[in-house]
Amino acid sequence: MAEQKTREIAHEGLADAERVVGRGPGSKVFHLEDVPELSSVHDGRRKRVLLNSTNTGSELLVDVVTVAPGSSSPVHSHRGTEHFFYVLAGRGRIRIGDQEFPLRAGSVAWVAEGDTHQLLADPDSELTFLEYFSRGRHETVFLGPACTWRPEEAR
Repeated sequence: MAEQKTREIAHEGLADAERVVGRGPGSKVFHLEDVPELSSVHDGRRKRVLLNSTNTGSELLVDVVTVAPGSSSPVHSHRGTEHFFYVLAGRGRIRIGDQEFPLRAGSVAWVAEGDTHQLLADPDSELTFLEYFSRGRHETVFLGPACTWRPEEAR
């Protein structure tokens, strides 16, 4: 009998709203090192939320995510948003459905709403990318345990 994977849903955007700089609508300029870092309870990924409705008034959500060498995100999909990744540094792969694609600095991956995906860093390379969501408030559906984020200083 095939093992059935549990599906857990997490709501994105609300927890992230407390961890942004430059609260309030309007144009913004700030430095990455001024943005508080969050870490994944699930797998040690780290992210910094750059833009969301709390600090811009826009539905857009943008963050910088780092995946440790040999680590990966959980397999998941999103409801209520489309998003893409722009790889800043490192090497890895992205699985979208049943296909796997290599990633390196300069790679762009578009993930449509509802498409199951996973990001994986190569064993010898940290993978860092910008992640853009068309809507900050959305649902993430995990095919296994849900991922939650916490402030880096709470580790």
